[in-house]
Amino acid sequence: MSIQIPVRVTSFMRVEFTTADHPELDRAITLPQTAPMEWIIDAYLLSIGREPVEDVEFGDDEEDYEERPRPRPHADTIDRWRMAMPALDHRPDVIVRPVDSPPLGAPVVAASASAPSPTARRDWLTQAAPFREDDVNRELMRRHGVVKPYFDDSDTRDVDPRIRRSSRIATLLSGLTSARRLALLAHIDAVGLLRDSVHDRAMVATAVAPLAALLRHLGGTGAAQDPVTGWFSEADVERLTRAVGWNGGSDETRSSAETVISFARRAKLIRRFKGRVVATAYAKSLVQPSRGTLAALAGTIGASTRERYGMPLPRRDAEGALALLAIADGTALHLDELPSHVAAGAVLLDATNSIYGSDQFDRILSSGMSDDVGDKSEEIARLGEGFAALSGPKQFGVVTPAMREVARLALI
Repeated sequence: MSIQIPVRVTSFMRVEFTTADHPELDRAITLPQTAPMEWIIDAYLLSIGREPVEDVEFGDDEEDYEERPRPRPHADTIDRWRMAMPALDHRPDVIVRPVDSPPLGAPVVAASASAPSPTARRDWLTQAAPFREDDVNRELMRRHGVVKPYFDDSDTRDVDPRIRRSSRIATLLSGLTSARRLALLAHIDAVGLLRDSVHDRAMVATAVAPLAALLRHLGGTGAAQDPVTGWFSEADVERLTRAVGWNGGSDETRSSAETVISFARRAKLIRRFKGRVVATAYAKSLVQPSRGTLAALAGTIGASTRERYGMPLPRRDAEGALALLAIADGTALHLDELPSHVAAGAVLLDATNSIYGSDQFDRILSSGMSDDVGDKSEEIARLGEGFAALSGPKQFGVVTPAMREVARLALI
């Protein structure tokens, strides 16, 4: 069995206190990065022979207040600041560094010094205790305990460690029953959904061909706005249809061209400017075949409800994933088949008897927003429209290898 929850030890930091002209008060405190500020102050006070303070109040130099870093090192960064503490007549400079975790069983909080401590005096009743490292660290161990391992079970929250928790396919997996989830995980591996992306340049050029034809039609000056619709005239739509080369009757081909135009509007690839319809700078960069073109198309087509509401709505996300999966794994041969594939998968979502399997939960999430969630069939229609805009010559709506790759990227 390859599954095993790893044993971890929390990340540690070293907080170094230095005071000008008083090296005998310099200390280094090692403790967890998640430790509260009180632990740092208590450990320093104890290390210089003072009693720890229960209710600690501290301040920084006013000029440094806005730039005061948190006592939490990030990666290899070093924080520097100055601290004032009650019962002290000096303000030590503080440096916080990340360090390796101590061995298991070592004190969780430990102090060390670089300079020798003054010799102990006879008046132990009132004089500050000298710094004797073992004694101080034993006292800190009594207060805070020792370094212990813990089990990192964060991976158990994911259905598969290779799948991003925020992806559409993860939402779909989470909405299924246990047995169907296992079946889908096996299917994901069988169709290579998580494979590395290798995009053939010819495939990319085919995917952007309809949009590139639209941009060529617009040229550098754009097209005059239709006085009725405010966008393209019927003559422009027919010319675009001929440029792309889709087959079918006149009404059918015109509808195909209008699909591309509608997607281009929604994706902000075209805009109106001084009485003309012109291409945006983003559109011009998108139709230039590159390694990132299909990923960009996947983000543009797959955004849908996520883009409208700034967050995924679970039921819509899962149904969108069903549509994308049908394209990505080759189940759907034509985009007209998407509604039936989504309907078949939605039955499995309903079988979970979970609030995530209901469209009502999406409405609860979006109840404070200005737009209603709308008809769920609209979501699939929007996805279908986006993929239709990638159709090959004389194959409007036919699922192509480029469409399958875009759908795969939109899923993961």
